[in-house]
Amino acid sequence: MKSMMMNNTLYELYLKTLNTEVEDNSYRAISISKDIPHRVGCSNVGFPMLFIECKDKQHVSDIKLSLFRVLFNRKCSLVDIEEQSITEKDFVIIQMISDNPELIRYFFQVIYIVMQRIPQFPSVSLLKAEISKIIEIFTAIPKFSKETVRGLWAELLVIEQSKNAEYLIKSWHVEPEDKYDFNDSKDKLEVKSTTGDLRTHIFSLEQLSPSDNSNLIIASVFVNVTGIGKSIFDLMDIISSKISDTDCELKLSEIVLKTIGPNIEECRKIFFDYKFAVETIQYYNSTSVPSISRENVPADVSAVHFRSNLMQVPSIKETGYDEKSTLFNSL
Repeated sequence: MKSMMMNNTLYELYLKTLNTEVEDNSYRAISISKDIPHRVGCSNVGFPMLFIECKDKQHVSDIKLSLFRVLFNRKCSLVDIEEQSITEKDFVIIQMISDNPELIRYFFQVIYIVMQRIPQFPSVSLLKAEISKIIEIFTAIPKFSKETVRGLWAELLVIEQSKNAEYLIKSWHVEPEDKYDFNDSKDKLEVKSTTGDLRTHIFSLEQLSPSDNSNLIIASVFVNVTGIGKSIFDLMDIISSKISDTDCELKLSEIVLKTIGPNIEECRKIFFDYKFAVETIQYYNSTSVPSISRENVPADVSAVHFRSNLMQVPSIKETGYDEKSTLFNSL
């Protein structure tokens, strides 16, 4: 995947700067490429740093968090460890306050997303706006959960198997907690996964009640852990090969990162039965899902959840669906 390749490059460049000594008032750094003016470096104690060259010197306040800090318009003396040259310029410094290898890899993966969104010489205000998105990711690092990984894998499978992966990605939820997994402002698609022998899933009454002008389809996927199969990143690679839109590529990376956090290496080791999942994936109209009538729910009762068995429910192949729906036609 293109984003993962860039992440590895940034991380590998950072590693090159670790074992080089420079004067106390200088930073070790290395150019990303001939076409990119920014540098990767490290602090005197080995914390990862990125030096961004901006086109202006607009005054903005520095950002200082426990894991992360951004210093704007700082005069820096950078020693290029490959060219053995010294550069003295104003840079915006983005620094991770950690020596944890997994967090550092995660840091560079997120930085990649920012670098793809900014021009070669961004304005300070634009850069700060993009950095604010990094802050959101780093202030809400999720806890590792195999259930979360399974659910994400199922959503990626739906995208990978679709006729129009780019449209699915554009319709994909921004936050993992969003009400529906896919929503194009008209129709909705919710992905449910199970590891059991029965096609049973937990639904909320609210979830099965979209607005009057919207249709909802439920994707049901059997997702079983295997020793040999496909991981989240394997599916990302396949999807990446099918899309050409840069924004879709970035959104794909961003949602995966927000969902799994810095647990990248752990997720690389979790494989699911791809063949069985593909063979058993089914789609259902939400109106066909066994549910509870709203009329039977007392007025003061909310957040109603229940488990429904879809084994005897007809799929959309039998019931049909709204053929005018762009979202459903993309599946």
